[in-house]
Formats: sequence, C-alpha cells, structure tokens
Amino acid sequence: MEIRWMKSFVAVAEELNYGRAAEVLHIAQPAVSQQVQQLEKRLGVKLFDRTTRSVRLTAAGERFLQPCKDALAGIDRAVDAAVIADPEVEGRVRVGFSGAYGQTELSSLARSVRRRYPLIDLVLEGATVSGQILDEIWEGQLDLGIVSDAVSHPHVLTRQISVEYLSALLPSDHPLAERKSIGLAELQEEPFVANPAATGSTLRRDLLAACRDAGFTPNIVQETTDGIVLTALVAAGVGVALVPGDVQTYPNRVVLIPLDAGRFEVRAALAWSDRPVSPVVQTVLDLAAEVLPTPGTVPDE
Repeated sequence: MEIRWMKSFVAVAEELNYGRAAEVLHIAQPAVSQQVQQLEKRLGVKLFDRTTRSVRLTAAGERFLQPCKDALAGIDRAVDAAVIADPEVEGRVRVGFSGAYGQTELSSLARSVRRRYPLIDLVLEGATVSGQILDEIWEGQLDLGIVSDAVSHPHVLTRQISVEYLSALLPSDHPLAERKSIGLAELQEEPFVANPAATGSTLRRDLLAACRDAGFTPNIVQETTDGIVLTALVAAGVGVALVPGDVQTYPNRVVLIPLDAGRFEVRAALAWSDRPVSPVVQTVLDLAAEVLPTPGTVPDE
C-alpha cells in the first residue's frame, strides 16, 4: 500500500471533493482519482459513494479514515525523527507575506520549520502588497516572501506554490450567503470593499478584471490594505469583497463562497533574492521545496 494513495484518500475524505483534494495535494485531479481507485482495489472495498453531484464516505471509508490518518501521522513523526534539526542550523529568517496570498502554504511552512529546525527563528511579517515585499527582499529587510505570482522584480526570484480562485466574501446574513456557489454577475449591484488602487495591489487588479469579464464595473465604496479590516467591513455590511479561497465560514460573521462560472485563478509564489543567501535561509528554501511543491509536480514519496 503506497503512502500517496493514503494521502489522496484522506484529502478526498476531508474535502468530499476531488478537485479541492487535488489543490490541497498540489497534484492533478485525475491522479487523485487514480490513487483512490488503486487504494480501493488494494483493500478490496469501496471507500466512497460518488455521483456527478456529490462524494461521500461509505461505511468502510468511515472505518478506514481515522486509522489511515493515524498511520500517516506516524510516518510524519518517523520522518521528523530521522531528519531532526542539525544543531548547527540556527538563526533568524524573516518572511514577508501579503494577507491575500498563500496563507495555507505559509502556515504549512512555518509548522515544518518549527518541527524540523527548532533553532531557526521564523519571523513572519505582514505587508500591504506583494510589490512591497519584493522591494524589501531586494533591500535586505526580508529574506523570503509569499506573494502574488503576478508580480516580479529584476533581482528577486520566485517559484509558484499554490493556485486558488477568487471567491465572494459576504456577510453571513446576506441573501446569497447560504448558496454553495454564486455567479459574479449576481453581485453587480452590490457595493465592494477592495485594496486601494494607489498601492498597486494585484488583488485589486484581479477584482477589476473578474468583474469586467462578468460584464460590470464594481462600485468600490471603501478601501483598505489590511485583510482583517477588510473582513470586518464585510461583516459590518459595508460591502462585499473578492478574495482567494474556498468554501468556509469565518468566526466574525462572514462567509466565503466560490464563484460558479469564469473562475479567476489567483497564484501565490515564494520569493527570495537572486543574491547568495545565508545557510539558514537556504535551509528554509530547501524545506519549502519539499513541503510546498509547485502545483502540477508530484512530490517524492
């Protein structure tokens, strides 16, 4: 039984959606389907009931899920024990991030660094927009960054680490808040909250381009560079917003709902200086290559 089969099974079981599971695993959706089928063949049982509209666990799948997760966690612990930090690898690595991009990837990297290299101090620093992060990497104020893949700098290298899609951020009492997905054109009469144009925000450009494709120009009533403030404004009913992400419920009375047509891709990238980096920064870059593979590549098992 192969580890990648088990990982695909757990991802589908948690997401109940093959497409979202593929995004979590950073592999193509057909590969996820094939690996689940191989696991079912190996076990001799059906793990999922599938229709064109839904995916749910069978009784066998429900019984298999927790032991499978426990087994994968045990493998992770074994790997961590084998590759635990070299006591010589220590120091501080400053990572800038734009709140709209790569939040899941950033937390995954931070957890991996903490587990494997406890002597590395990973300092996370929020910034207003991706362009500012690239400038600060070049100026030496930051070592790494997680930014929009749409930005560039002549002396900063980048590697794509995730693909998400713009979703609608709505107040939880909005008339469309109970929908599983919505069409962007359904929001054309709504006021919008967005990043300021003057900052050169790529998320602002994504918003305008997506709305233009949907046949309207958004009525932007308030601007902010702070993701927490943006969420609070939406929760207060000031306006709606478009942000990267998938279906989820926020604790502060907002919901994030996918757009059901013309899905607009948002890609995040890891960034670092093209100048030689310190050994501790290189250690984090090497770890990132393992835990944050470029989408579409198959990580080594």
